[in-house]
Amino acid sequence: MNRMFPTIKDAYPGKAQYLTGEPVCIKVELDNPLQHEVTVRLTAEIICSNRVLDSQAYEIVIPPGAISTHVLDFGPPDEAFRGYGVDLLLTREEAEPVRFSTAFDVVSSWRQSPRYGFLSDFHSRELGDAKDVESLGKLHINLVQFYDWMYRHDDLVPPEDTFTDLMGRELSLKVVKEKIALCRSYGMKTMAYGAIYAASQDFYREHPDWALYYGNGKVIDFIDIFTIMNVSEESPWHHHIIGEYKKAIEQVGFDGIHMDTYGYPKTGISKLGGVEKVERLEQQFPVLIENTRRELSKSKADIGLIFNNVGNWPVDTVAGASQDAVYIEVWNPYEKYHHIQQIIAWAQQFGHGKPVILAAYLKPFRLEPAESIDKAHAAALLLSAVIFSHGAYHLLLGEKSGVLTQGYYVDYSVADGAFMREIRNYYDFMVRYVHLLYDPSLRNVSMTHVEGDNLEYVFSGASYSTYGEPGKVWTVVRESEQMKLIQFINLTNNTEDYWNEGKNRPAEVKNLTVRVQVNESVRSVFTASPDIDMGRPKELEYSLEETERGYVLSVTVPNVYQWSMLVIEH
Repeated sequence: MNRMFPTIKDAYPGKAQYLTGEPVCIKVELDNPLQHEVTVRLTAEIICSNRVLDSQAYEIVIPPGAISTHVLDFGPPDEAFRGYGVDLLLTREEAEPVRFSTAFDVVSSWRQSPRYGFLSDFHSRELGDAKDVESLGKLHINLVQFYDWMYRHDDLVPPEDTFTDLMGRELSLKVVKEKIALCRSYGMKTMAYGAIYAASQDFYREHPDWALYYGNGKVIDFIDIFTIMNVSEESPWHHHIIGEYKKAIEQVGFDGIHMDTYGYPKTGISKLGGVEKVERLEQQFPVLIENTRRELSKSKADIGLIFNNVGNWPVDTVAGASQDAVYIEVWNPYEKYHHIQQIIAWAQQFGHGKPVILAAYLKPFRLEPAESIDKAHAAALLLSAVIFSHGAYHLLLGEKSGVLTQGYYVDYSVADGAFMREIRNYYDFMVRYVHLLYDPSLRNVSMTHVEGDNLEYVFSGASYSTYGEPGKVWTVVRESEQMKLIQFINLTNNTEDYWNEGKNRPAEVKNLTVRVQVNESVRSVFTASPDIDMGRPKELEYSLEETERGYVLSVTVPNVYQWSMLVIEH
């Protein structure tokens, strides 16, 4: 019998991210389908890891047949980097209790946890529409790339409000500025897309000596639309493009620049002053980044800079430059899950603590027919699990349920509501446990402390792999002096491990046993999963036994659907 009762329709923080000392508000949408007003009791618990920090209860009257939004206010948490769960319980005398959860985080700077998303629709009809930015906020996206917002790649700020870009789209500068202000109200930083070396053919014809050429003398172009310019410090283009970035900051109001590249050329011939010279771009990119930072910091104190390492090139030379994250656009031959792990490890090593963001676009959302679109959903959830489990971030989602499937963001695909609820659970989970997943003191010991002669971590109850083999549970083990963090990513029911292909939903794995050597006293053991109970922590019973190698903790993880996490705190 389907009986109608009030329920929680949605819950989300008022901002994408909160700064230390900022009061927190949680918005809860309550749905009353009945034709009379009802009084309900709403209880909210603030949870950090597995500990309840605060609990509040509210008596709320919901009008008949209405969806009403209630704002829950919490005092500012005095933390510099921490995630929190908000666990809600809605009760009414004769009704089943309704449980719902959301999350928020508190940081001293957005750079501690940059969750990147995108906007690309800036037509004048968008004026007054805040739904796109609101949807980003529900995903906790706090860094927004304004993709192709500009007039020309060599002349960023349009000469008038309504204009046509180089790809033939009609855009509005007024809309761009409105969305910048909207993002700011949600606690988001805005990044202006700006390719570092793309010029229109008209611009090239005016400045042929600023361009780059192939060895055969032909000018280098991109998709027959853009000419590639010489970014070396001696080239006037170097200073021209920094000047354009400066205009985007000063005249439009952006918080930073997304410095895009195309992955090629990697070398070229310059012809400044009629002298031919081989230019090696991997050596020039860091200089451009440093000079951009220096010049833009004169315009705004807190400038954001993201540089696109296309195909993981050239991370080794640019990761140490003055940018705010190591950002990598992933393309073949980095095609398997273990390649994702390699890219992240490489970037973390060269970035010396900078956050890592992967732009890994998912073509299954574009190519899978409607009847098998769940393969795209499964691929997105698994890829998110892989990236988050290794302490990196993923640029995939944007305005109005948009999912990126290729490099031209304007052609994004739109996901359905059921998938957006699932992926929101994953982003809630990532934010709720951000201080665990992105703890800078963690080191990955998956390949050194498991298997072979290694008995530090022993798994049983399921076929597993330490490097993401198909048909198995991928065990990702990271540890610090205070914590052991184990991720279980379920790749069962799949015969291949290509991250950019549709995936079957994994088969549920039950009762996975973990044995861990411990030398410190154990404070708590709990599990959590974005697939179970909206990410709420579940305390686990464990045993300690004395062996010839000292004490071993034994615990059983009851369920792994797509992704589960085990936390052992000392």
